[in-house]
Amino acid sequence: MADGHQGVTFAAIRDWSLGEGDVALDVGCGNGWAVRELVSRGAGRGLGVDIAPKMIELAQQATTGDERFDFHTASADGLPWPDASVTHILNIESIYYYPDPAVALAEWARVAKPGARLTVLVDLYEENPATHVWIDALDIAVHLLSAPQLIAMAEAAGWTDVRAEQVLDPRPIKSEAEFTTSKYWPSYALYRQYRETGALVIHARR
Repeated sequence: MADGHQGVTFAAIRDWSLGEGDVALDVGCGNGWAVRELVSRGAGRGLGVDIAPKMIELAQQATTGDERFDFHTASADGLPWPDASVTHILNIESIYYYPDPAVALAEWARVAKPGARLTVLVDLYEENPATHVWIDALDIAVHLLSAPQLIAMAEAAGWTDVRAEQVLDPRPIKSEAEFTTSKYWPSYALYRQYRETGALVIHARR
């Protein structure tokens, strides 16, 4: 996840300013790479949840003894922190897996302090047709959401100043000679279209 999404994530949060008083949360944190990055950028505390216990174990091992970090096995719509306790919330490439993304967005609004920042990054979305082949390739049901749908969900959940942008991966695009087909990329044309379309990023404030 870090290798595939680091560049786009950094571009998506390019205007985040983090300080000692900030509490940054990554929902669907995996091994905690983004949480560690946010703390390295100045956040006083870094929080993370993931539904995979093994991922949380790895995140905890990487930050053992560092009280700035707090990782829990939990769902995106059942966070283990109190109301209005977080200043920055990041969600990378997982919202379409949730049973009800709207409920998750409302839960994130619950833990967000007034003025908190939200950034949601999505590769599989309506306006990126090259990724639609993933729907059948994935082993789990997913939602195919559009930018307007995600904006409406966020606004209904209590987020304000909601806007969308498409962000390109800064890594070089593979040449056709370097490319290998897979169930996610059955053709080079689809891979290239995906890379030229970019990720959907939803920005909002509480």
